Amino acid sequence: MHRVIAALAMATIGLLVWHHYGMERVIDLTARPDVRRDVMDDRWMGGTSRVTLERRGHAMTMRCQLARTIDWPACKYQFAISDTGAGIDLSEFESVTFDVSYRGPGRRSLRLMVLNYEPDMSTLDNPMSQKVNEVEFEVPASGIVRVPLNVLHTATWWIDYMKVPLDGTDMRIDNVTRVELLTGATSAGGEHVIELRSLQFHGKWITSDEMYMGLMAAWILCAVSWPVLAALQLRRELGDSGRRLALLGEINAALQLEARELVEQANTDPLTGALNRQGLRTALMSTASLLASPMAVVFADIDHFKRVNDGHGHDTGDAVLRAFAAAIHAEIRSNDRLVRWGGEEFLIVCPATGAEQARQLAEKLRATLHRAAWPAGLSVTASFGIAARAPDEDIGAVIKRADEALYAAKAAGRDCVVVDGATPAPEAWAPQPSGRHYD
Repeated sequence: MHRVIAALAMATIGLLVWHHYGMERVIDLTARPDVRRDVMDDRWMGGTSRVTLERRGHAMTMRCQLARTIDWPACKYQFAISDTGAGIDLSEFESVTFDVSYRGPGRRSLRLMVLNYEPDMSTLDNPMSQKVNEVEFEVPASGIVRVPLNVLHTATWWIDYMKVPLDGTDMRIDNVTRVELLTGATSAGGEHVIELRSLQFHGKWITSDEMYMGLMAAWILCAVSWPVLAALQLRRELGDSGRRLALLGEINAALQLEARELVEQANTDPLTGALNRQGLRTALMSTASLLASPMAVVFADIDHFKRVNDGHGHDTGDAVLRAFAAAIHAEIRSNDRLVRWGGEEFLIVCPATGAEQARQLAEKLRATLHRAAWPAGLSVTASFGIAARAPDEDIGAVIKRADEALYAAKAAGRDCVVVDGATPAPEAWAPQPSGRHYD
């Protein structure tokens, strides 16, 4: 049995090293013959931008004369994988890399959109019904960009367009039928020349989860088999029984600890330690008291967070997010749930709490942020939107009303609290762009 454990330990180390440095799986959309590659401008939705495409081998050059005559002008590359609704599964891939060069006015950023066909909501006659997972990124001078796929998020505008319930808003890329690469949302008007030399999805032939589960199963099998073999040997070596049982207990404890850690990682945002959306779903399903009336939802959004990233860098932005989550956690109750909803947006689920209690909590949090010490000597404030759950109301509807109240707080000048149904003073309102986009 000792030989078996030694062999399993060596196999575990070998597989982990091989998985880290090898097992590479690549899908290159710029080279696959079954993928249609083309470009498109915004004239189909009323814009006046113009795009042309030049091909040289697998490399493609898009020349976009961008005209800001509509709210969201864009030119884009299109990679059509399937027209039948049967796409490719990218859920086990880890990242996508671009070999791209960008010349043009203003900020050099691109948007990646990965469209996923989901039979319960997507239809072939409506391309907009496919779930849109997106992310925007800067193009460096080197031209090589790596984007982790776990930063993709379901587009808010698509959720609003399709009126998707909360349990359908998760990011999924298990049936991708189209991939698009667009000019940035805030790209300046003028000529943009984007040469795309490769677009590759990278993953492992065996995913990390499969690797860990396989190794865990092997160790569990080893642990389960151990007592049987030990019982046979106990007839000859009774003096070794204590040592063998202790070792078996250590192995079982280690396996249980690893299993608990894996569950926590799946439900927790690694940057801030708050719950993620999956963690919120798990908490709502496992803790019935969270939805018992009265209950309130507090939506919090860090004001002008984009300026922190742009002016001080993403490391400082991450430090602000961690400090913000810690400040909120220190003030809420043990039965409240703090959720990182996305980016700089956080959600607080407050059981046994009415609208007025939630408002007082938000005001307390707002004051705490004013007193807190922030990285790089920054002054950080937040806006809060509150909604109390009506009897038998769907939690998704409560969150949507809290989100609308948060939008009203942003429109009222930020650094304030708005309760759903309460109207801020008219003089505090300022014109805002359409849609759910704020700094």
